[in-house]
Amino acid sequence: MNVYIWERIEKCSSNHHGEGGVVVFANSENRAREIANAEPGCSIQATELPDHVMEIVNADDELVVLFPDAGCC
Repeated sequence: MNVYIWERIEKCSSNHHGEGGVVVFANSENRAREIANAEPGCSIQATELPDHVMEIVNADDELVVLFPDAGCC
C-alpha cells in the first residue's frame, strides 16, 4: 500500500474555490486517481502528478482525504 499526496490540484471539490490537496492510500497511482476522482467534485487530471509517494507498511484499507481550499471566504 502507498500513500499518494497531491499538495494542490485544480479541482478538489465543487466549492467556490475548487482547488486543494488530496491524500490517497491505494495500491497504485491509477487506483489512487480512480478512487479520488469518484469523490464528488474531485478531478485529478493526468497532468497533475503526485508531489509525494510513500510506501505504507501494514495498511490494507483504501482511503481518500480531500483538503479543499477555503479561499478568501
